[in-house]
Amino acid sequence: MERMRKPSNYFHHLVTFWNNKIPAQSLTYSATKMGALGHIDELVFISDRHASIEAGISKVFLYATHTICCWHFVENIKKRFHRKDVAAIMDKAARAYNEFEYNRHMEELRNLHQNAYDYVIDVGPHKWSGVHYPERRYRVMTINAAECINSCLKFARQLPMLTLVEFIRNMLQRWFHDRYRATQTMHHQLTDASYLVLLKRVEKCGFLTVNPVDWNIFSIKRSGKQWTVDLARKTCTCNKFQMDNFPCSHALTAARERNMDLTTLCSNNYKRQTLIDAYSVPIIPVGHPSTWVVPSDIAQKVILNPNSRRQAGRPRVGRHVLSSKRTTTQSCRRCGQPGRNFRRCTNPPMINESPSKGVPDEYRRKCSICHSIGHNKQTCPNIDSNKE
Repeated sequence: MERMRKPSNYFHHLVTFWNNKIPAQSLTYSATKMGALGHIDELVFISDRHASIEAGISKVFLYATHTICCWHFVENIKKRFHRKDVAAIMDKAARAYNEFEYNRHMEELRNLHQNAYDYVIDVGPHKWSGVHYPERRYRVMTINAAECINSCLKFARQLPMLTLVEFIRNMLQRWFHDRYRATQTMHHQLTDASYLVLLKRVEKCGFLTVNPVDWNIFSIKRSGKQWTVDLARKTCTCNKFQMDNFPCSHALTAARERNMDLTTLCSNNYKRQTLIDAYSVPIIPVGHPSTWVVPSDIAQKVILNPNSRRQAGRPRVGRHVLSSKRTTTQSCRRCGQPGRNFRRCTNPPMINESPSKGVPDEYRRKCSICHSIGHNKQTCPNIDSNKE
């Protein structure tokens, strides 16, 4: 699933393609269909590291930028090096807003695991690092939007092809209507999601000290740290203002010093009117096939079944679960506490407790010495007193 995100926290569905092995021909065909969108400035594609995806995009969109999903990249590091601490540092480096934070996390990664450091450098920081992206990603670091649509189609994907296409059309028709209706209840120039982010950043302005340099440049200080804001160029030394096209708390502090309208610092992509224009065109139902007007040259074409061979066995419906998502809890059968086993347990045995829940007491095994439930004669606490 490929989707295009508006910075207003809404998404546009672009194209749907499905294939078990994702061959290069399928992705190239899908990218060719997406080429009907024409030239789009600052177009960015986010996906996993599958080579066919990048190859298909580069053939159609010559000026687009292909980047890597941060979540998938971190999961690959967990699987390759089996270190969660290494993956956590890698995630912080990918989400850093400036070179100072990026270099600090990368230096920490190199000191912790040299092989992991070499691996991420070979992939290319321009693919996964927010500081080195050639284009803006508007805080979109993952492909959660595509995973969301995949979840919505979890059961519908088992339907026949035409039924599945109609299901997707009906779903998008409902989504477009609901989102356009939601725009009519917004009372601010910004969208509701962007307005909430703006309010949270305004709350931080009370902890900052502002010192004007001239009419447009301000020096912002807090706890020994200092940032420089240029309202004319819409820049800040923290780099959040430039990367997100949305004012940071430092820029908002400077704007309040000048009594400016804070929404003028926001990009049009975060505003309500942009959202209205995006969802103003409804999705019209196609109607019954008997009412379709099909050209004669199309009606004469005969479409045969695909020349493919079905694999043996039942087709897999569910997706493979990542190793990092598999959770197993091991508990000791002697003391019942998690994280232990019977051979290395040093705790006293359970008394009158049994891990088998729901079994009546008369059917449970009892100690032959004290006739209690939860242990046997070898671990009986009364064995020493009976010997005496």
